[in-house]
Amino acid sequence: MNKRKFTGLILLMAVSIMVIIWVQATWIINSVKAQSEQFDFFVINSLRNTVRSMETNRRMNFLNEMFIRGYSALPQAIKRTAEPGVASESFTIQSKTSSDADSVEIIVSENNNPPVRMKVPREQAQTMQNSIVVGSDEYMRWAQQQAVEFQSMSNQLVSEMFVWERNMTVNKEELLHTLEGELAASGIVTPFEFVLIRGDSIIDGVYSKVKPKDFRESPYKVNLFAEGLLRKGETVSVVFPRKTNYVLGSMGLMLGGSGLFLVIILSTFALSLWFIIRQKKTSEMQADFINNMTHEFKTPLATISLAADTIANSRVIADENKVRHFISMIKKENSRMNRQVETILQIATLDKHEMDFVFDETDIHDIVIQAIETIEIQVNDKGGVINRHLDAKDSIISGDSEHLRNLVHNLLDNANKYSEGAPEITVTTRSNESGIFLIVADKGIGMSKAVQHRVFERFYRETTGNIHNVKGFGLGLNYVKAITDAHGGTVSVESEQGKGSIFTVFLPYKTESRA
Repeated sequence: MNKRKFTGLILLMAVSIMVIIWVQATWIINSVKAQSEQFDFFVINSLRNTVRSMETNRRMNFLNEMFIRGYSALPQAIKRTAEPGVASESFTIQSKTSSDADSVEIIVSENNNPPVRMKVPREQAQTMQNSIVVGSDEYMRWAQQQAVEFQSMSNQLVSEMFVWERNMTVNKEELLHTLEGELAASGIVTPFEFVLIRGDSIIDGVYSKVKPKDFRESPYKVNLFAEGLLRKGETVSVVFPRKTNYVLGSMGLMLGGSGLFLVIILSTFALSLWFIIRQKKTSEMQADFINNMTHEFKTPLATISLAADTIANSRVIADENKVRHFISMIKKENSRMNRQVETILQIATLDKHEMDFVFDETDIHDIVIQAIETIEIQVNDKGGVINRHLDAKDSIISGDSEHLRNLVHNLLDNANKYSEGAPEITVTTRSNESGIFLIVADKGIGMSKAVQHRVFERFYRETTGNIHNVKGFGLGLNYVKAITDAHGGTVSVESEQGKGSIFTVFLPYKTESRA
């Protein structure tokens, strides 16, 4: 994958994940807003029901008190009933049985006027006899008396209501209990505090954590006794200190599922990105490995070809010393190629977990000495030296001697290649009750912290720009780690640029094979 395609893929993935996050965030914000609005609606409705209940209770108490004190009914009206045949100041009504069984003769006499006779049905005659007949003067006196009594009653009612409203007190415990019940009926169960506000002053309430300013600015306010005649202006204000937590908590399952989904999406994106970048780096390292391998094989092949052509020369073939020299060169280059091929095959075998290990009692000191002998010539050719301090008291472990020899050789070869000028390499062993520590130190170019974290990765080689300053496949230290792991040990590195590196391998006495 070229750089342009790789960058385009990363940008496309980034835009996609950003859109998904935006959609999720918008949905969550809208859901929280809707839940908060529903919470506000239920709270206001509960407050109104609470105030309505308090007002109803107070009115019922007032009416009960009025009834007990004698004001349960209005004063009785003045009634005067005229008896049949009794004269009033204006009219006299008399009845006389008619010869007709279905009718009655009525005689109506008015003062100073002749009587009037009429026949009416029997039912209508009975109604007329039971009627109230009131003279005009008497009616006026009755109306005036009723007006006086009603005025007196009205004054007494206003006086009683004034005293009642003025002296009426709100029981905060009753208000708290009523409000709790209304909120619970609406499905709201969260701590709250409330106060009664008259004007700008708090006159009573139940609060400890909320500041007075918050009550004055609270959106949850309802007027108390708003329909009173005299007493008005009191407000019930409620504040929920944990409203946000309650609203979010009521959406816990939904928010948790959304958050989990978002985490899965982000994790998938991160892992995909990590795998893509890792694969790209691996591809680059493999390409670099192939280039290095081609170069490493091309050099000895060219040397062998040149030596063979030289030996074939008639002037050289007659000189036994020259022939032996070139044959030695061919063998040396051939051995070099064999080691490189063996290293590649060993790594491939480790990948397939097909490498065979033979764990026997092995003397680490013998392994170190043999490895030093194979590389000491190259170090001496560069004017360097290998120091040894084999201080381990018990140097016998259970291990595979061949692979351990390759392990030590790779460490020494690495120290030699990354030493400028004359190499100075020190090999040290020490032991404890668990196993042996093999330490290979050099005074070479060293490495940065970033390189130290990746130095045991396959195909990884420190570079300067796009140029490798040291030949190799980037497999040596990876092989060291693989063999160490197979023996149940550990390997670590300490290094500082310009001052060299120290590789420490720990091999336990009792090996639990991990191959």
